[in-house]
Amino acid sequence: MHSTFEWRSSPQRMRLAILVFLLCQSVSSQPIDEIDKLFKWVLDLGGEINAEVRHNKDGFRGLFATKAFTENDVIAAIPAATILNTGSFNDSFAVPTLTVLRELKDQNSRFKPYIDMWPKPDRIVNSCNMDLKYAPMWKSTYWEKNVRDWESHLHALLNGDLDADLEYTIREVVGNDPVTLDDLKYACAISSTRYVSSLRRRRLLMAPIFDLANHERNCTSTLSTYEGGNYLYFLAGQDINAGDEICYSYGSLRDDYAVAHYGFLPALEDPPRLSLVDLPGYDPNTPYSHDDAPSEEPFDGTPEELQAEMARLKGIYDEIKSTPDSLPPKAKGEDYVYDMMKSLEERRLNSLSYEIQRIAGLLNVKAEL
Repeated sequence: MHSTFEWRSSPQRMRLAILVFLLCQSVSSQPIDEIDKLFKWVLDLGGEINAEVRHNKDGFRGLFATKAFTENDVIAAIPAATILNTGSFNDSFAVPTLTVLRELKDQNSRFKPYIDMWPKPDRIVNSCNMDLKYAPMWKSTYWEKNVRDWESHLHALLNGDLDADLEYTIREVVGNDPVTLDDLKYACAISSTRYVSSLRRRRLLMAPIFDLANHERNCTSTLSTYEGGNYLYFLAGQDINAGDEICYSYGSLRDDYAVAHYGFLPALEDPPRLSLVDLPGYDPNTPYSHDDAPSEEPFDGTPEELQAEMARLKGIYDEIKSTPDSLPPKAKGEDYVYDMMKSLEERRLNSLSYEIQRIAGLLNVKAEL
């Protein structure tokens, strides 16, 4: 589930480049007891699945190999009949949202085995449906605005304020079924974290089985280009032993981007990497793209440039430390989103501290934090 779509902080159109999905947030974020029904549905429609679903060593749901693979072997062949087409590259954010909402409202949807595997509303979170009470916990003007903007966009969609700019209205897609703001938030979160963008077909596609694989940044497994035929192939990128967990790289995700778009924190990095919004030269007006991801090279320059960068990072660090928490403390495990946001803050401070100390070492000075 590697992102290739780019979120906008306005109801402008979203451009896409590769893939988007959500990593499991907790052991129960997807109902594992529905796996057999999903697998049977895919197989009955001509698919191939050389994997099973189990809990990994960290307690998360994952996809595991049932046979040994070598590079380019088929992990799964996903039939076109099981893939939900949610719009095109050039559609507004409302199209995939309303397409998913239509299937959620239809008790006879042919995608029901897939829908039943989606996380329930209280088990998925990203910028689409994050409760506004958590917005100040970002301690970032950009990300707080991102959450509040999505709330505004979905309000406007519900109220019909965007109808003149949309390809479809709610009534056109969903009919007369009642629709609430929470319905739109959930459908937006599901669609925006699960669709695959097909460059050749220029479509946004939600594919089962593949989205059961967890993220690993350097994973080499791939999806086929879906240029022809009736299948999307999930292919091994290297040798995989029977029983090994199957991964997929969502891209070089920075912690803040992963939380905003997928609702999870990636594995800890050593050394820690700066959050997206803390990178030198970060431009909030330029949408992020995995095709043009920020450089992984450590910042370097003249002594004057290094001093200026260290001062910039120190300013961010001090601002975060001096900004009071917007919510009272909660016991660990009581509130997933609260825990995630506090962990994100801790990681962000740690990455800033590491980079400040690294630059101070280059300047042969002592950094006080």
